[in-house]
Amino acid sequence: MTEAVSLIRHSPFSAQQMYDLVCDVDNYSKFVPYCTASRVISVTEAAEGQSVMLADLRVAYKMLRETYTSEIKMDAAAHSLLVTQANGPFRKLDNRWTFTDTSEGSDIHFYLDFEFGMPLLRQIIQPMMGRVVEKFVSAFEERALDIYS
Repeated sequence: MTEAVSLIRHSPFSAQQMYDLVCDVDNYSKFVPYCTASRVISVTEAAEGQSVMLADLRVAYKMLRETYTSEIKMDAAAHSLLVTQANGPFRKLDNRWTFTDTSEGSDIHFYLDFEFGMPLLRQIIQPMMGRVVEKFVSAFEERALDIYS
């Protein structure tokens, strides 16, 4: 069973600033909840203004520990990212970030559709993912305040 979560938040910061913040995967472990390690493996230019990043993330929640590799398609001109799993615990992972400039900053559009491959993870983590996503996006908003204010 897949679980989809989406939200739209307003930020006082520009679409470019928020896009840059989400692309800064190497620093996720400093502020993203449950992320204990993060590192960019590679970045490959795909087309003008577009690139593909491979990154490892290690997450921990209570006694659960997982490492997975994400493929992140970044479109700098559109201020958007598409994240899929290259290797890890998900049967399905479709995560999208889009940032749109507004007169007072930007709108953050976040979408996550996922399904854990392991029954234990589905049982323990999947029911609370709505709250986890709220916490996750809030962490990026707080990081933006720390960096850009």
